[in-house]
Amino acid sequence: MAFNSIGYFQFNNLLQNRIPMILVMLNEELDFKSWFNSLVNMHVDNIKVVLQPHEVVAAINEKKLPMHFAVVVIDKDGTQSPKVIEGLEAAGYTNAFYVDGGYAKILTERQQ
Repeated sequence: MAFNSIGYFQFNNLLQNRIPMILVMLNEELDFKSWFNSLVNMHVDNIKVVLQPHEVVAAINEKKLPMHFAVVVIDKDGTQSPKVIEGLEAAGYTNAFYVDGGYAKILTERQQ
């Protein structure tokens, strides 16, 4: 099964352009407040959910969104997100992505 991964540039564009999506933060809320202006921060606050990996598919199903609705999964280091995407794809979601390397990698890329 092929995974859909995105990096800092794609992730930043999704948030800056306030693209409709669900942003799944695994295990804990990650801090993006200092990265963006208040408008983007409001968008992030409206689209984010903090879940454990085993809760993601059921929580997304509960929202009754179309199977093509964008779902972006991020964790601290990129180790858990690919398996979550595998589960979403198995459940029929066709527009699911994970942030390659997680929060740690995009934080590093952002600083470069």
